[in-house]
Amino acid sequence: MTSPLNAPVLIVGGGIAGLALGIALRRAGRDVELVELNSAWNVYGVGIILQANALRALRQLGLADACIQAGFPYAVSLHHEEDGQPQAARHKPSLMDEGLPASCGILRPALHDLLREAALSAGVQVRLGITVAALRHERDAVEVSFTDGRQGRYALVVGADGIRSHVRALCFPEALPPRFTGQGCWRYTLPRSTEVNSAVMYHGRQARLAGLVPVSQTHMYLLLLSEEAGNPRMPEAELPSLLRDRLQHFGGLIPAALSHLPGPEGIVYRPLETQLVSAPWHRGRVVLAGDAAHATTPHMAQGASMALEDAVVLAECLAGAGSLESALQDYSSRRFDRCRRVVEASVQIGNWQMRPEPGADQLALVREVAVELMRPA
Repeated sequence: MTSPLNAPVLIVGGGIAGLALGIALRRAGRDVELVELNSAWNVYGVGIILQANALRALRQLGLADACIQAGFPYAVSLHHEEDGQPQAARHKPSLMDEGLPASCGILRPALHDLLREAALSAGVQVRLGITVAALRHERDAVEVSFTDGRQGRYALVVGADGIRSHVRALCFPEALPPRFTGQGCWRYTLPRSTEVNSAVMYHGRQARLAGLVPVSQTHMYLLLLSEEAGNPRMPEAELPSLLRDRLQHFGGLIPAALSHLPGPEGIVYRPLETQLVSAPWHRGRVVLAGDAAHATTPHMAQGASMALEDAVVLAECLAGAGSLESALQDYSSRRFDRCRRVVEASVQIGNWQMRPEPGADQLALVREVAVELMRPA
């Protein structure tokens, strides 16, 4: 497989992985087209945590300072018993030697806007409301048919279209479907309390973990991880009452946060699912990135970090002097074990929350993996 990418690169999916890759490739001088099925090109309005390794990747894209300014950097996670009694203060691993904070909470729409504007300013050509319908592999290109009837020829196609990736279904039919872990995640945003200057977590009964995370000077978000046996459907109209019921035993700052409980439209509930595609992550000139290759749960707060790292590493590999085949092999080799570690550790923590084991230390595992991830991707 020859190396020159003399035709455009097509990115399928306009989320974190797709936008970050578009920025990275344009900075390297590549022609990039991006298609996104969601014609509104918006994201749900809850917060996200950018760990230090995510900020390192964002710095390579020229966006770390803007994200830190838009968000809320912090260095400590405060852990409590369910009733609010202090349990432990954990200092998060950081990259202060690189001038980066340990963590930065940010509103998800704010991060999306920063990535989107940077991609458009860099010259990424974006088309909304369409996706890939079919792919035909040729020796030196991929012929793509789109859902609007248009066709195109590309040097490389990147499936960055999320956990239910259509590109993955087309090119990796042997990949197992996403797996429900047994837990769900609830989130909503609210005004930031002056007491919330870091992540504040409450370890509750019935396999529940509640927390408050600052995402700007004015806002924070509440999250709850709860066991949801059988993956039940959550009727939207009942979301406030269902969430209030699951938080009823929590003390500390949670009761005050519940006074800001929004209506159904302001609450996001997602069943927790994982996906890990076996390496290599390419078939010919089609490659996967982000959740399409390795969807994880929020226990390590590393989903965005892994997507951003994918983008930076893939762009670096494509800039190498070897063939395209060797570049894509190198990408999988650099990313697979690191992403697998995050996925497996996150699942392990969730399992411990649902089925406690003697001697299991969730916080120790989180720190162990976080320290590992301080090493460059």
